[in-house]
Amino acid sequence: MTDSRERSDSEALNTDLTLLLKRSGNGDQRARDQLWSQLHLQLKVMARRRLAMESRADCQPTELVNEAFLKLDALALEPNDRLHFMGLAARAMRQVLVDQARARLREKRGSGQRPMTLLTREVEGDSAVSLDVLDLESALLELETLDSRKARAIELSYFGGLTDPEVAEALSVSSATIKRDLRTARAWLATALDD
Repeated sequence: MTDSRERSDSEALNTDLTLLLKRSGNGDQRARDQLWSQLHLQLKVMARRRLAMESRADCQPTELVNEAFLKLDALALEPNDRLHFMGLAARAMRQVLVDQARARLREKRGSGQRPMTLLTREVEGDSAVSLDVLDLESALLELETLDSRKARAIELSYFGGLTDPEVAEALSVSSATIKRDLRTARAWLATALDD
């Protein structure tokens, strides 16, 4: 019973946000303001999760969300629905974190400072693993050339904080396919990052 109610609430939220996205895309400033206030909290939760996994965070969640919104605004993208928007936001947050890591590397080159890293949990265990942001970005770019759907699934899951069913919906595949894709992609990334 609660599953169907949660699904119904989620569908209603998606419908409301989709309407706001369309109205905002047509230049309705009021819809844009409503959209920002509704999505801001969700994006802040995404950002907080991401930054909580950074061992050396350069910004606060609000700053990451604002930077991501600036990137999205500059691109003048028109998302179709909430999941599409969240996917675009995940990509923007990834870009912001990579840009910060590159800037830190430029500033600290030769000064003995450690690179910015992200902490992540093993898929099957509780031990934390430290990943260099630029190494992760390089590995994801390589994975994109081999299998763009798997790379996108990692981006939506890792940077966007979307659940497996949300990733499946965003990529228009089944949840079982996404589970396999994520398992394969994580294994591939682990190997690539070990090298």
